[in-house]
Amino acid sequence: MKPKYLLGGSLIAAAAVFLIVTGMAGSAQYFLTVSQLRAKGPSVVDQSVRISGAVIYDSVLYEVRNNEPYLEFDIVDTEDQIGKQTPLRIVYHGPKPDLLQPHAQAIIEGHLGNDGKFEADNLLLKCPTRYEDQFPNQVQSN
Repeated sequence: MKPKYLLGGSLIAAAAVFLIVTGMAGSAQYFLTVSQLRAKGPSVVDQSVRISGAVIYDSVLYEVRNNEPYLEFDIVDTEDQIGKQTPLRIVYHGPKPDLLQPHAQAIIEGHLGNDGKFEADNLLLKCPTRYEDQFPNQVQSN
């Protein structure tokens, strides 16, 4: 094989690897807990982040404001931190999800506002207890 083909192929392969690695790193967004978000301080205000936490169901406020659905609720790191950790207030302009119930885990994408409330752009909820009765062999206990 000629050296110029080998060099050209190597450059193309290196460029492809570089593009894959930088593309994955740029789009990767990790979960932060409430305590991790607070530890970062004001540096995360108005930055897009993804957080996860346990919903404090008693804190849920759902109403219609200006003909738009409006949802607020608090989260903490884990369910056992309820009452022990200062909760983070979540504000979401959208319909109330069906899975917003006691013991739900929230995955929220958005940004922390200057007022200390987290403005959610996307809200996902998971509730592992919902499927325990249907698939008891697949449930893992802690």
